[in-house]
Formats: sequence, C-alpha cells, structure tokens
Amino acid sequence: MDEKKSLKILEEEGRIEFFFSNDRLKCELVVKSPLAPSELDGFESLSSFLKDKGLCYGLREEVINQELGLLERRGRYLIAEGEKPERGQDGEIKYFFQQDVIKELVEDEQGKVDLFSFIKIPEVQAGDLLAELVPPKPGKPGIDVFGEEVPAPPGRPAKLVAGKNVVLTDDGTRAVAKISGRPQVVGRAISVFPVFEVTGDVDVSIGNVEFIGTVIVRGAVRSGLSIKAGGDIEVFGSVEACTLEAEGNIHVRGGIFGQNKCLVKAKGSVLAKVVENATVEAGENIIIEESVLHSYLSARGRVVVDGRRGLLVGGEVKAGDLVWVKTLGSPMGTQTKVIVGVDPQVREEYNRLSQELEKIRSTLAQAEKTFALAYRRQRQGAALSGRAATMVKELRESCGLLREQEKEYQARLEELEDFFHQRQGRLLVQEKAFPQVKVILGNLSYLVRDEIPYASFYLKDGEIAIGTFERPRIK
Repeated sequence: MDEKKSLKILEEEGRIEFFFSNDRLKCELVVKSPLAPSELDGFESLSSFLKDKGLCYGLREEVINQELGLLERRGRYLIAEGEKPERGQDGEIKYFFQQDVIKELVEDEQGKVDLFSFIKIPEVQAGDLLAELVPPKPGKPGIDVFGEEVPAPPGRPAKLVAGKNVVLTDDGTRAVAKISGRPQVVGRAISVFPVFEVTGDVDVSIGNVEFIGTVIVRGAVRSGLSIKAGGDIEVFGSVEACTLEAEGNIHVRGGIFGQNKCLVKAKGSVLAKVVENATVEAGENIIIEESVLHSYLSARGRVVVDGRRGLLVGGEVKAGDLVWVKTLGSPMGTQTKVIVGVDPQVREEYNRLSQELEKIRSTLAQAEKTFALAYRRQRQGAALSGRAATMVKELRESCGLLREQEKEYQARLEELEDFFHQRQGRLLVQEKAFPQVKVILGNLSYLVRDEIPYASFYLKDGEIAIGTFERPRIK
C-alpha cells in the first residue's frame, strides 16, 4: 500500500493556506488552487494533517464529514473553533437604603387609612452603613483549537465614591453616613443631605412630612397637614391650620394664620411675619415682625414683636426673660395677658402640681370622713363587715402614699415659688399699652386701666414698677 503524501506539500506550494486568529480560537482553511478528485487519493486525510499540526479541539463537523472534499473547491472555510472564555461578572455596589420618596397609603391595625400620611422620606442615622462593594466574580476559561486553556478576563471592579457627609472605610469597601439625613446617589457619589425640600405647597398631594433633618417648603403649608423635623423648618409661604414641630428653629417667611387650630412648636426659636389665632411655643425665643392677634405664645427666652407695626393684641404671651412690643392691646380694650419672668415650663409645672395637690387634699379629706364614719360605727358597737374592713384598710394604705406625695408636691411648689422671686422679667412697650392688658411679673399682677405710652414694666421692692421705655440690647 503506497504511503499517502502529506498535505504539507500543497501548503508549501501555496495551493492551500491555514490562518489562525490571534487568540487561536479559530482556524480557517483557504483553498487557492483546488485539487481534482483524481489527485485527492494521493494525500493523507485532512483530520490527520490537522492533528499533526496540534489541532485537537473544536474541529467542525463538515471537516470530519467531507475531509479532502473541501479541497475540490476554491474558498475560505472555518475548520476549527475553540470555546471562548466568559468574562467574569463585574463587581457592583449593594445599597442599604431607599433613595426615592415613597408615596403609599398604609392601613393601621384597625384598618384605618390616614389620607394625609402617605409620604415616606428615606432616612439614615449617623453611623449607618449605606453601601458596600460586591467584588467581581471570576470568569469561565475558554479552550483554543490546540486544546489549551484561554484565561477568562476578570470582571471589572466597582468603585465607591463618597459624597457629602459620607465616609469610606479604610479598605474602601464600605460607605458610612457621617450625619443623619436623607441618602441620595448624585452621579456616582453617595451623599447624605440634612435637608428635605418641597418645591411647592405641602398639601394633600404631598401629605404629612416627617424628616430626621431640616425641612424647607418653598410654598405654603395647608390646613390639616403636619410637618415634623429633626432639624429646622423653613416655610417660604404662609402656614394655615396645621402643625409644625421642629427640634431646631422654625422660620415662617409668610404669616401663621391658624384659625385656632394651629400649633407651631420649636425647641429652638420661632420667627414669623404675622401670627393670627395660633399657638406658638419655643424653647428659646419668638420673633414676630408685624403683629400677633388673638394667639397663645410661649417662649423660655424672649418674645419680640418689633416690626413696622409691632402689634400684640388679645390672647396670652409668656416669656422667661423679656416681652418687647410696640403696641400692646387695642383701643377697644381687648383682653390681653402678658406673663414674664418665669420659664413657661416652670410655670406649667407649678400649675400642674398645684392642681394635683388640690386633688390629693380633696381625696384625703373624703378619706378622713370615711374613717370618722367607721370609727363612730365601731363606738356604737356595729362591727364592720369583712369587705368593709378590707376597704378601710386599703384606703388607709393609699392615704399613706398620698400624704407622702402631698409632702413632695408641697416641697417642690415652695422651691418653684422661690424661683419666681429670683427671676427678673421685663415688659417693654415701645409706643403704647391700652386698657385691659394684664401684666404678670413673677407672682405679681397689674391690670392696665388707662393708656400708658413708652412704658417699661419691671419688679422693684416687691412691686410692679412702671418706668420709661428703654431699648434693650439683644444679642
């Protein structure tokens, strides 16, 4: 049997040519000068020749089936193809917060739905984990036509970018909030903003707002709504019959028109242009630019109404240090009460304890009557039944506790009364005080019966003195 000739002869003669891709994942055969069928019998098989070349993977079926028949036609043929490597999965960032404001109605345990409370602002606390890197995964290697492994390109790593009020851990794999606030991704950076802004009105389309930081409202706050903020509240428009509560300051650039259904309460100070028929409470100062009408104001520091009008008419005002107005009361004799010189919270405690003490003493008086009745019955020889005796015994025990409480309340009230005497509050009326204004300084009171211009009310020698107005120095 004659030995077959190698196809290498045809390759050297340039009649056929093999091309390999750079990654050796493909091998192509180019037939430049076809062979006649009679010539094919003299050559070795195509698969044997390829094997001698080292091609051992991905040989195509048509090569196996047709063998030398491929050489009968001019053309370019893909004869072997390896397995491509698969790139590893890219790294990613895993977020631990919801970025978008959620609007949904939620039922309580009784199945009721608050139609005003359907907005939820994403919040994080200082120190909270915001995001962490998920490392890329390795890819799947490929195999070239020579049976060798083709390394898989790794997945691209993700990168954490710290924005405002965010810090990365030393290894750069975790992002942590530096402050409490609203988390957001801006561009590629993760930030925590201490401010939530409403571009228009807070109305039924927005619902109640509760946020851990500062809330800014570019419009108004409509009736029936509420805003609770862990920072400040700033309203560019007006405030209607609603509730504003802030751990910081509250600034209403428009007016507060409460319809006797409005509460504005800040642990810091409250600033507004006008207050009408509303309740305003401040842990520090209340500064009103134009007027206060028929409202309740309470500040641990100062209440100042010193704008163009500077008018305070009707209602009640309490301040720990100072009340300063231009005009107090009205020519119509509107009843207006001003209480200065005692921290409103201290005075509220005093009033509450006084009421509780009165209730305790009333209960003890009723108990004494019961004890007296039981004693008379015993002297008359009428023994108490078991149930009645038990009730009297329990009443004596509860009265013992009430007497201890009575002593505690009485001692605290005496402390508070001493505190009243120590504080020196002032009421300053820059232009005029009208009749029916009641002034209380400490535990003393004075009723204005005639118009008093340019007045200063203060304590002197155990009495309320009235002097000439002097502009105070306010830091």
